[in-house]
Amino acid sequence: MPKPIVCLSDQLRQFLVAFRSCFTTRQWRYFVIVLLALIECEERRTMTGLLRTIGERVSLSGLSRFLNKWPWSPDKLANAWCERFRQRMAPLVGAEHQRLKAERPKSVGRPRATVVTGYLVFDDSVHVCQ
Repeated sequence: MPKPIVCLSDQLRQFLVAFRSCFTTRQWRYFVIVLLALIECEERRTMTGLLRTIGERVSLSGLSRFLNKWPWSPDKLANAWCERFRQRMAPLVGAEHQRLKAERPKSVGRPRATVVTGYLVFDDSVHVCQ
């Protein structure tokens, strides 16, 4: 059954807002449609398949223009994602640096800098936030 855009979860809505500055108002609507359709689509992810998944009245040609012709920058989108990721991770990384400094044994001389290593793993599993 097609799903209207108003059914976006709060988490997805907050995620999408981070990319608002990368698009015009018209492009923004198609960006939301494409992302929601990619998440919800249970068939082949063709443009017609994506449109069948979403209950919004948009044309196939409009979706095609958004993906192929309209001037939006994937680099700008990637930079916005990286900036959002850094902002969300900065407090966690800072806390881990402080924990490592506190656990470091006291010794003579200049202490070595702490190193925090993180791993970002993507998969297609469903995660429910509570």
